[in-house]
Amino acid sequence: MKTIINLIAIPILAALCLAAEPQNIPISQLGKNYRLIGKLHVPLGEVVTVEGVVVEGPYKGYEGGFNLRVQRIQGKTTQEDIQIPISPFFYKWGEKATVGGNALPKIEMGKTYEMEGYETGGYTGVPSEVFRKGAVIIQTTNHYFREVFTVTKAKQIEPINYTPGMFEGQRALIQGMAVSREGKALMIGNGWTVSGGNTAWPKDIIGKQIETWGMYKDGGERKTFTLIDGTWRLVQLEDQVGRKVELRGRARSLNGEWWFHYRGVDLYVENMQNLPGWNVDNHWKSMIIRGRLEKAQLPSLDQISEKEDRDLKEYFIVKDAEWTPLPDLLGPERPFTEPD
Repeated sequence: MKTIINLIAIPILAALCLAAEPQNIPISQLGKNYRLIGKLHVPLGEVVTVEGVVVEGPYKGYEGGFNLRVQRIQGKTTQEDIQIPISPFFYKWGEKATVGGNALPKIEMGKTYEMEGYETGGYTGVPSEVFRKGAVIIQTTNHYFREVFTVTKAKQIEPINYTPGMFEGQRALIQGMAVSREGKALMIGNGWTVSGGNTAWPKDIIGKQIETWGMYKDGGERKTFTLIDGTWRLVQLEDQVGRKVELRGRARSLNGEWWFHYRGVDLYVENMQNLPGWNVDNHWKSMIIRGRLEKAQLPSLDQISEKEDRDLKEYFIVKDAEWTPLPDLLGPERPFTEPD
């Protein structure tokens, strides 16, 4: 297996073509000549079955409450980062059916569900120009189209753990343990094995959690796979201290302080706000941070809004850093506890 140089090459369309003027679509033509396609990649109003994990929506705005992090659409597994608010069609969550129709189960955060329903939506928020022209200022968001998945049926199911056999004919990000057998580097999962070459792992990689990105050729019965045109990397930050890293996550900021969020962990990036091409709009943007990972005693990020002389705390820090923007992360690169 090759060490990851660029884990996932996703083309940035804006860099490849000139920005086009938005096209006007008459509302009267919706459902006739035009259909609105939602986050689930099907027309709004079309009944579909989705599976995924229920999470808490963002604290602010109109996306709060129960959300679904989608892992399957119509039985097809996806690693696209799709999160959508969910709303019961008739009965409340956990309410007993009294006049017919489908009762919906009580929903719990972090549990996995299969849900049938339809995506719908509408505009919410207020155009910023309204306030510029003197309207009363109210707490809201800018005018945008909000999607929601209306649930007509639901049931709790077992958690969905990604395996190579779920992604026939497509690239996927799969995690397992690095093991060497008979001089070959293997990645072992629950009931499956991925082979990536005829050389063994370096001794300091064996037994560590790794992930591979590429195509997976089935060797039979969906138990043994060969990684095709793939790359690998360590997953846990602790295992990467002292190494050159390539971390995919999101930039964050508060009161002029910047840091990086990688899979549930906040870490420092040396001289982050002064990196070439950096700007204030990078807050919450997905990106790749490259450099050398170290540990250091640094001011607590939890105390940014509390006091100037922050307590020191041990953090990971990427030194000699550079960055590259990303259109978005993959679903497995975001913990279910991370807000959208």
